[in-house]
Amino acid sequence: CQYQHWVIFVPSVIPGEVVKGRIYRNHKSYSDADLVEVLEPSEERVQPKCEVVGCGGCQYQHWEIGGQRRWKTQHVRELFSRIGGVSSLVLDDVLRDTVGTDEVYGYRSKLTPHYDRPRKNGGEWDLGAIGFQMKGQRRLVDVEKCVIATEAINSKMKEVREEVREKGKKGELKRMTKGATLLFRDSDDGVETDNNVYVSETVRSEIGGEMKFRFKAGNFFQNNPHMIGCMVDYVIGWARGKEGRGEGARYLIDTYCGSGLFALNAGRVFEKVVGIELNDKAIDEARENAELNGMNNVEFAKGTAENIFSDEQVNAFDRDDTTVVMDPPRKGSSMEFLNQLLEYKPKRVVYMSCGPDTQARDTKILLESRLYELKEIQPMDLFPQTRHIECCAVFERVEKQ
Repeated sequence: CQYQHWVIFVPSVIPGEVVKGRIYRNHKSYSDADLVEVLEPSEERVQPKCEVVGCGGCQYQHWEIGGQRRWKTQHVRELFSRIGGVSSLVLDDVLRDTVGTDEVYGYRSKLTPHYDRPRKNGGEWDLGAIGFQMKGQRRLVDVEKCVIATEAINSKMKEVREEVREKGKKGELKRMTKGATLLFRDSDDGVETDNNVYVSETVRSEIGGEMKFRFKAGNFFQNNPHMIGCMVDYVIGWARGKEGRGEGARYLIDTYCGSGLFALNAGRVFEKVVGIELNDKAIDEARENAELNGMNNVEFAKGTAENIFSDEQVNAFDRDDTTVVMDPPRKGSSMEFLNQLLEYKPKRVVYMSCGPDTQARDTKILLESRLYELKEIQPMDLFPQTRHIECCAVFERVEKQ
């Protein structure tokens, strides 16, 4: 909420509601407050499914899903306007409604609860909470069941929590002097708790069909299997330029390619695909996944921050027939990378992001170069009940008149 020019952040509130809050911290231009009471609730307010009070994992369980998604669209609009410098007129034309699936609970296929180091309590060790950080605090709240995680994860988590507590009481944990993070990865192979064990994930999409991916359980892979196919179809559909999405492209360069999700699916419809990644282990996984899926027209190359487009095949691609897909970490792309991209000048850029704020920042750079125009922005709800937004922005090179 806002009083004159002073902003007050109150959690678990829906726009338009009248609430009573208690300010507990003041900053230079805003304050943080606790929600004391909802005086006039919104029609979109619902009863949260989670019984845990204070867990910071989900911010929007009190809000019906349609309202969550409308708010996420509005949030993306504000970021691209304020940070990206995109005009309201352009946003009216290019910004789409947030898309998602019907699986709004029980969808998350990876969970990483934590516990702090055990403390002596009389003659026994006391492990304390096993769960997640409380809202606005570093203290942990105990979470026996997570309603956005899969049932398989919750079943395994109950078993592992009991084992960890028993070992903690006896002082038999491997890290008695420190806390630790547990892993639960639900995949085709069941629920894995060892970061270094390889697991398999089947991805189904209209463009790629059915594809298998192998990766270490602790490594990054999208955590909502219900949305991966939708995301692949959107990214590769725009990259290819089919179905009225611009002229077709023959070559694709997948930067920040990880274990090859976009690159390998793109191989179904592109003549040649090259995935570029800075991480050696990710490149090994991507090459194994290419062999696993019989993708002979997809190759993977080790890049460096200083020379991301140095691969011979990449340099040989006709820029008029080339799309670059980029899916950087939350911090966005470096200026070093963006300068190389602008020098390379591909026909089309499809930018997938888990941080629409940094994506909007990078958008401003691409647009100010006057080499590219913004064609579409598509927010995606990969993590219902949370504030997190995946967002895809599509750019096409401006042809000289």
